[in-house]
Amino acid sequence: MNQAEELHRQAVEAGNANNYAAALELIDRARTLTTDPDLIDRLDVTAAYGSAEVGRHAAAVALCERVLGRDGVSPLAAGLASSQLALLHMRNGEMDRASEQFAEAVQRLRGMPEHLGITYLNRGNLFLHQGDPLAAAADFIAAAQEFESAADGIQRAKAIHNLGYAHLLRGDLVAAMRHMQEVSETLGQQSTVTRAAIEQDRAEVLLAAGRSSESVVALENAAEAYGHEGLRRFQAECEFVLAKTLLIEDPGRARTYANTAARRFRDHGSQAWASRASAVGATAEIQAGSLSRALLRKCDELVAHLRASGYKADADRLGLHACRLCVRRGDLAEAAVRLAKIRSTQDSPVTTRLLAREIRAELAAAQGHPGRTRMYASRGLAELHGWQSTFGSLDLQTSAVGHGEHLARLGLRAAMADGSPAVVFEWSERARALASRVTALRPPPDPALAADLTALRVADPADLATRRVLRERIRSHSWFAAQGTVGEPADLKTLHRRLAVDDSALVAHIVLDDTLTALAVTATEAVVIPLGAAAPIRAIIDRVAADLDFAAQNRDGAMASAIRTSLRADLARVADVLVRPVLATVGYRRLVLTPSALLSGTPWTELPGLIGRAVTVPTSASQWLNQAERPIAAVREVGLLAGPRLTRATEEIQRAGESWPRAHVLSGRDADSARAGWLAARADLLHIAGHGSHVGDNPLFSAVELADGPWFGHDIDLLPRTPEVVVLSACELGRSSTSGEEAVGMSAVWLHAGARTVVSSLALIADDLACEVFASWHRLVSTGVAPADALAQVSAATDDVVPLLCFGAGW
Repeated sequence: MNQAEELHRQAVEAGNANNYAAALELIDRARTLTTDPDLIDRLDVTAAYGSAEVGRHAAAVALCERVLGRDGVSPLAAGLASSQLALLHMRNGEMDRASEQFAEAVQRLRGMPEHLGITYLNRGNLFLHQGDPLAAAADFIAAAQEFESAADGIQRAKAIHNLGYAHLLRGDLVAAMRHMQEVSETLGQQSTVTRAAIEQDRAEVLLAAGRSSESVVALENAAEAYGHEGLRRFQAECEFVLAKTLLIEDPGRARTYANTAARRFRDHGSQAWASRASAVGATAEIQAGSLSRALLRKCDELVAHLRASGYKADADRLGLHACRLCVRRGDLAEAAVRLAKIRSTQDSPVTTRLLAREIRAELAAAQGHPGRTRMYASRGLAELHGWQSTFGSLDLQTSAVGHGEHLARLGLRAAMADGSPAVVFEWSERARALASRVTALRPPPDPALAADLTALRVADPADLATRRVLRERIRSHSWFAAQGTVGEPADLKTLHRRLAVDDSALVAHIVLDDTLTALAVTATEAVVIPLGAAAPIRAIIDRVAADLDFAAQNRDGAMASAIRTSLRADLARVADVLVRPVLATVGYRRLVLTPSALLSGTPWTELPGLIGRAVTVPTSASQWLNQAERPIAAVREVGLLAGPRLTRATEEIQRAGESWPRAHVLSGRDADSARAGWLAARADLLHIAGHGSHVGDNPLFSAVELADGPWFGHDIDLLPRTPEVVVLSACELGRSSTSGEEAVGMSAVWLHAGARTVVSSLALIADDLACEVFASWHRLVSTGVAPADALAQVSAATDDVVPLLCFGAGW
C-alpha cells in the first residue's frame, strides 16, 4: 500500500471514530501524494462525509457530484459517491433525491459486500424516516447478510441493532429489545459515541414502553457524551428524542430541549430536522395549555413543511395536536374539519393511532356526545390491549398503561355523566384493567434470566454499578415472556348472576377529578353513590399506614395505647366515607372490592362495618368472575418457608404446618431460592414468613429475604406452576405501587403468575401477632373454610389491628 492509500485508510478510521477534523487533514495530505484518479475520487467521497459532519453540507454535496460527473469513474467510486450523496440528501430532508441515489448505489456496489452493506444500512434509515419500518427491516436484514459475508462483525451488529429500531416503529417492543440486546455487548465495546447511540435508541424503546423516567436518564447521558465529543448534530438528535420523552411529564423542559435541538439542526444545515424539532416544541406548548391562534398557524406551517420533506408520521402527530388545540379553544367545527383530513391506518405507529382516538373522544365530549366519547375511548383501549397482548411481561404491560390513561379517563368521565350503573360499571372495569385485561401465557424456561437473578441475589449491595446492569438485563429478559390474550370486561348482568350464587356484593370505589363515587352491586340491584372529595381520605389513609407500622413495632406502653386510639379513630373516619354509605345496599354479605389505585393501602378488613366480614380484592371484577367460576381446589400439598432474621418465623410455619397432614417445612439454610422454587411449583398452598421489601419503581424487584438472598418477583415468573393460595407473611409485600387505576405489587405478581388467592399484609405486622393469627387461619382453612372467610373470623377474634387482606378470589 502506497503512502496516499495508507493516509486514506487512516482518514476512514478517523471518520469512523468521529474525529472528522483529523480525517479531513489526512485527506488533504493524501491528495498531495497521488495522481491516481480513482484514489482521488475515493478521497473526495470520504472528505464529503467529514465535511457534512462538521456542518459544510453544500461543500460535501459538491464533492460527491464532482466524482459522479467525472468521465471514467470506477464502479466502486461511483457507488460510494452515490451512497454518500444519498445520505446527504436524506439528512437535508430531500427524501426523493436520497432514494434515487441509494438505488444507484445498490446497483453499482453489487459484489462488494462491505460497501453494499453500508448502503443498505443507510437506506434502511431513510425508510425509517419515511415511516416505512417494513422496508427498513428488509434493508437491515440485507445489510446484516452483506456484513456477514464480509466478516465484519461490528457492522453486522449495527444492522441488527437498527433492525430492532425498525421493530420499535412497528410497535413490536419485544422484538425491538431482543435485537438490541443481542448485539449490545458487541456495540458496547466500541466508541463513546457508539455507546451513546445505543443508549439513545434504547431510550426510545423505554419511552414507547411507558418508562419515560428511565428514558430521560439514558438520553441525558447520551446527549452529554455527544456534546463532549463536539458532535452537535448527534447531540441535536438526542435532544430531539429527549424533548419527545418529556412532553407529558414536563412540557416546559420538553420545549426547551426541542428549541435547542432545532437551533442545532439549523446551524448544521438540516432544515427538515429543525422542523421536526420545532414540531415537538409546538406540541409542548399545546401540552402546557397554550390557546394561542398564532401557535395554530405555526403548527400549520410546520405540518406543511414536514409533509413536503417526507415526514408524514411527524406531520400527522402535530396535526392531531393542532386539532386538540382547536377543541380547547372551542373551535369545534374547525377541529372536526382538521381531524377528517388526518388518516391513521394500521400501518401508522400505535401511539399515533391512540392519539387519534384521544382527540376524537375529546371532540365528542366537547360536542356533548357522551356515547360517542365512550365509543372512541373504547376503540382506543381495544387497540392498546391488542398491542399489550403481543408481550406477556407484567413489567411491560404495566409500563405501557400510560398510553391509555387519558382514554380511560375520557370514557369514565362520560360514563359518570351518563349515570347508568351498567355504564359506570363497564367503565370502572375498563379504567381499572389497563394491564390486567391481558392474560399472560406461561413463559418458556429462560436459563439466562435465572442466572442473572442468581447473580443479583449474591451481588455486593455496595456494588451499585453491577447491580444496575443486572437489573436492566433482567428487565430486558423478562420482556421476552410469552404473548398474552385479551379478555373483554364483564357486563353488569353477568356480575348480578355470579353474586347471587355466593350471596355476595361488590363495591367499586371510583376516583375521578378528585371526586369519590361508589358503585354498590348485589344480585338484584346496582346503585351509584356519591362519596365526596378524594384528597382528604387519601391523607387519612397515609396517616393510617404510618400508624400501623408504628403500632406493629411498639406493642406496649403509653405511646402504643395512644397510637392505637388514634388509629381506631382514623379507621372510623375512613369507614364513614368509604363504607357506611354503601351498607344499606350491600347489607352483611361477603364483599368483593375493586378500589381505585388512589385508595391502595386501605386496610379494608379493619374498617368499622367490614370487621369480621369476608372481603376479597381482585385486580378487577372481570378477573374475579373468571376465577370464581371454578371452586377453590382442594389443598393436598402445603409448602411453608421461614426466612432469616425474623424472630418467630420458624415457630410461625411450624405451628401452621401442624394443621396439615402433608406439610413441607423449610427453614434455616434449607430455605433458599432454589428450594423455594421447587416447593412453590408443587404446593397447592404456599406460606412464606420472612422480611420483605417493596420496590416502588418496579414491583417485580420486590422480594422476600431467603437464606441465599432475595427471592424476587421476577423469580415467580420462572415457576412452571404456581400455588392456588399464597400467604406472604412478610412486611411490605402487601404494599403496592400504582399503574393507571391498578395497584401493582408482589401480590399482583403472584396473581399474574396464576395464583387464585394471595393473603398479605398492607403494613408491618408484629411477629407474635402474625404467629398467632396464621396458626388460627391455617386451622380454619385446613377444615375447608375459604381463605377470606377464615381471615374474617381470625380478625374478628382479636382486639389487635390485623392489616391482612385477601387479594384475588378469596372464596
